[in-house]
Parts: sequence; structure tokens; C-alpha cells
Amino acid sequence: MKALILGSKGSLGQEFLELYGNSALGWDREQVDITDEAGITAKIAEAKPEMVINCAAYNDVDGAEENRSAAENINGYAVGFVAKACNGLGIPLVHFSTNYVFDGGKQEGYNEDDIPNPRSAYGKSKLLGEIELQKNTDKFYLIRTAWLYGKPGMKKSFVEVMLTLGQKGQPIEAIEDEFASPTYTKDLAEAVAALVKIDKPFGIYHLTNAGFTSWYDWAKEIFAIKNIEVNVSAVEAQKFAGKRKAARPKYGILNNTKFIELRPWAEALKEYLET
Repeated sequence: MKALILGSKGSLGQEFLELYGNSALGWDREQVDITDEAGITAKIAEAKPEMVINCAAYNDVDGAEENRSAAENINGYAVGFVAKACNGLGIPLVHFSTNYVFDGGKQEGYNEDDIPNPRSAYGKSKLLGEIELQKNTDKFYLIRTAWLYGKPGMKKSFVEVMLTLGQKGQPIEAIEDEFASPTYTKDLAEAVAALVKIDKPFGIYHLTNAGFTSWYDWAKEIFAIKNIEVNVSAVEAQKFAGKRKAARPKYGILNNTKFIELRPWAEALKEYLET
């Protein structure tokens, strides 16, 4: 299948390029401005892909509080433009959203049909994208995921940040009262490719590595696997209130009720850190 990957230089986009190999076409901001409706529509029509995978996103969670327009344009309206272009060609669109579309009050986690209620500008922009997607095409896979890490991309993942701090040997404070599922982009891309290949019904899917943890326990696991001795202290999210402008969901756990379960997050993390 000839797949067009938007946001191809990001961690997730790189995985799809590798997966689909020579049949894939990768575009990033140098090749196309997804917020330009006429431009993106013409370029997709010219490329004639059989499927579009949209990994492009404004993912500065705190920055979105001050740059709401940029977040809404990239995460929201641009998704509608891409969806409309795909609809015109009769091809499916894979798009990625986030656990941040939920308010985080549901300790048992969120199912695919739960009603979103984002608390941050970033979460609201991603929900806008979900709405624009569903408004402009019926042939979509809307994949909600969480806490991504993998190949180095435009933005450093939590794993990269922890390893950088750990190498400095300074004490680290990590949040113990926010929970989600760290997700390896390699596992996510492979699961999405499988989902598309077996023609699962279009709709919303929650895909993360299995299980969940806190930022604190995730950090501890990173250092344990890498055998790095560093003093990690558990703190409550409130301690970072002055540094983090955006509200995060306390329980950002996404329940996968519609597809195969991905391997446990700690197992995926171990493979990533050892290879």
C-alpha cells in the first residue's frame, strides 16, 4: 500500500516510514504546510496515495496555553483539511489523538466511547481535530495514545529527558500522582499497520502499551534498566504547578477494548533502552 506519512520526521512518523519502506512517501513541514487547505489538498491529490497517516502535531502541551491559535490550526483545523482531501480521493486517513482529551477523573481509565472533556488548550486542540476528522470523512482510524517515546524526533521524549538528567548525576523530582501508559512508537506503528491491514472497522481505537504507571515509577524503571544510579524523589503534581502552565489528567489511562493488547510497557521500554 502506498502510504503518505505527514509529520515524517517525528518519532512516530519515522517508524511508519521504516515499516512501509519504499512504498511510503514522507512529508514534514519542509514539504507541506498542513494548515494551508488549498496547498495540502492539491499536494495529496497529486501524490495519489492509497492511505494517509497523519503524525503531524503541535505537541508543546504548556506552549499551547499561550499559542492556542497555532495549536488549534495544526491539531484541529488542519486535520479537517487532510480529512476532506482524503474523502475526495476515497482513501482512509489514520490520525492520532491523546489521553489529554479526557479530564483524568476516571481512575479505572477511559474507553473509546467515553465523552472527552479536556482541561488544557492542548487537549482542546486535539479534541477539535477529532471533531474535524469525523466531520469531513467516514474512512478514518482515530488512534488515541499516550506518553510516546522512541526514535529521537523534533521534541525530546520523557525517556530522553530522564537519561540526559541522569547523566548529570543530579537529584531528580518526578511526579507520583499522574498515571498513564508509556508507549513505544515502534509498537504503536506496528499495531496500527496491523489494524489497517486486517481491515478493522473504521472508528476510534485506544492503543498504548499494556499497563500503566506514574512519571515517578517510569523514571525509576528507566534508570534501573540503564543501571544509572540517581536519586529520584517522588513529588505530587502540585509541586510543578508554577512550571507547568497546562493542566494534565491525573488518570490518563486509555482502555483498549477493540483491538489486540500491546505488550507491557516495561517490556517495551527494556527493548528500546537495550537496543
